[in-house]
Amino acid sequence: MRNIIKVDFYKLKNSKPFWICLALSLLFGIIIMVGLQQAMVMAQQPRHDPDLDALLDMIPHASGAYLLSSSMSYGFHIIFIGVFVAVFISSEFSFGTMKNTLSRGAGRIKVFFSKFLVCSAAALTMLFGFILTSLLTGSIIWGFDPHGIVTASGMISMLLMQALLTVAFTALFTFVSMTMRSNGGAIAVNIMCVTMASTLLGAISMLLFGGRFDLSHYWIGGAISKLATVTPVSGDIIQGIFIALIWGIASMIFGTTLFKKLDVK
Repeated sequence: MRNIIKVDFYKLKNSKPFWICLALSLLFGIIIMVGLQQAMVMAQQPRHDPDLDALLDMIPHASGAYLLSSSMSYGFHIIFIGVFVAVFISSEFSFGTMKNTLSRGAGRIKVFFSKFLVCSAAALTMLFGFILTSLLTGSIIWGFDPHGIVTASGMISMLLMQALLTVAFTALFTFVSMTMRSNGGAIAVNIMCVTMASTLLGAISMLLFGGRFDLSHYWIGGAISKLATVTPVSGDIIQGIFIALIWGIASMIFGTTLFKKLDVK
């Protein structure tokens, strides 16, 4: 197991998709803060686009910490992680590396867990890279927390929950990528998990329950949005932990089960 993980970390170190996605994550953190600053300036103009009115409520609270939480709530930074995991894992099948690894006697469960651990390390690197550039850029523009809203415990809770939920998403991405084994398909499904799953679950909830019960509240993306705040509620934190564990463990169980049955060529 240790040797498999060591080899996968070596592959990660030399992976161009990882460094590209990491660079994009860092750049995205800067772009989103600069973009918000420009949009806020435009929203205060006498003749502005009505679509910018929502930003007027954010202006009195603007700070690096506050707008970091706002930007994370959309979860778009997770897309880079989904794309990386799809490319990193699917390429192993495309180039025949996976077949060679298994032919040398490596256990399939060990291989799956190794991919998950290495991809989780990459995902957390991208997450905290995005957080760092967002927070630094936002703090330069508005200050870190000029309104005194943020507490150390609140910031730590937000960061830890975002990290846990990101790892849960990574488990799901690993499951999808190890099962589909193709770059295009895995990338498409992983992106859909980030961008469309909440909307789809919400629509299903309306059809089945008439809005009385919303399945999207129990989706990883929904938990990321709810817990992207520097003032988290304890009940939301507990629910977020359960959501991360359930989706993460389920992805690992189904992923390893299917991978053991796959015919790797």
